[in-house]
Amino acid sequence: MPCRLQALQNWMTSGAGEYVLRAERCHIEHELNFIFGYHAAELSVSPSADLLASSQVSRNFQFHPLNTEPASSLLLDPYHWPVSPGSLDLVLLHHIVEVSDRPHRLLSEAGNTIIPGGKMLVVGFNPLSLCSLTRMVLPSYRRLFNGVQFISPNRMRDWLTLLGFSVEKVIHGAYLFPSNHPTKGLGSELVEQRCHNWMLPFGSFYIIVATREVAGMTPIKPSWSSVGQPLVGGPITGSSRVGENR
Repeated sequence: MPCRLQALQNWMTSGAGEYVLRAERCHIEHELNFIFGYHAAELSVSPSADLLASSQVSRNFQFHPLNTEPASSLLLDPYHWPVSPGSLDLVLLHHIVEVSDRPHRLLSEAGNTIIPGGKMLVVGFNPLSLCSLTRMVLPSYRRLFNGVQFISPNRMRDWLTLLGFSVEKVIHGAYLFPSNHPTKGLGSELVEQRCHNWMLPFGSFYIIVATREVAGMTPIKPSWSSVGQPLVGGPITGSSRVGENR
């Protein structure tokens, strides 16, 4: 995981990575306008991105699996979160699931920290995209994404459902990447906007917005200790059955 994470982190500071990051930030900030609460956490491959900067949540924490800059990021074991269960209103996982050796465990740990009704945002690379096709053709992208799992939105949805989350929406973006990088004209912007409006599932990245389902109320069962007792008392003393005294 460290090697894959470091390579992807370095790519995020390149021109191509910054292009994708800007597109992701635009959609993330839009969703953050509708999420409120007291505590939020961000676990990102790009610790300097600060994707929760515009969050409506009162306090935001940045975690990172590697001891790197910025100093504001807290070192975190992604498989053992030092956070009390049910204490966060929002968790943002930014391309961290793809580089994880145990993605199920990471999602479980992150989901366990969210309160019922809280939100999880998962940002991932889409295997059904031009970006995914490029990594199969160009050696440079093949080396960059070597070992990085392109997990489909449907598969991620299934994992979240098993963890007790309901998926509200799936957002796609950067449809033409990397063909429209580094040049970006009005035509490509119009295509991007049209694809987004039509909700086509072919963007280079996707953002899943999921809500942790409220735990159902456990009904209190009445005490049935008297069920084992006879409904009618024992025979009256001195009584006899018919024909006994004959």
